[in-house]
Amino acid sequence: MAGRCYTDSAFGIFRPADAVIAVVARLAFLLVLVLAACGDDADKELKSARSWSATALAVGRHWTRGEVPSAYARDTLRHAADELRKGPLPAAAAPVDELVQAVDREDRAAARALLEALARE
Repeated sequence: MAGRCYTDSAFGIFRPADAVIAVVARLAFLLVLVLAACGDDADKELKSARSWSATALAVGRHWTRGEVPSAYARDTLRHAADELRKGPLPAAAAPVDELVQAVDREDRAAARALLEALARE
């Protein structure tokens, strides 16, 4: 009997096909765990993008009202644009870059118009 792939078990004979099924079931379970973890990362990235977008909008609004200094607005908006470029929606950085340009020019009217256009979208 040595060399055979069969062993006795409490439920009868253990066949190689049973081992294959057990391995496939474990791999499927691991795949589900990996996909679930990926979903968590995607959710985190989207939340981060929403947060940076909201930050940029808030800083832009406060800057147009003269409530925050230009240097602070510029630095925060640049950082927000950089973070958005790294995330799942890199195109979201473009309007923030436009806000940075408006701050660089000290053009509050252009920034206000951009913020109003974004609010309509």
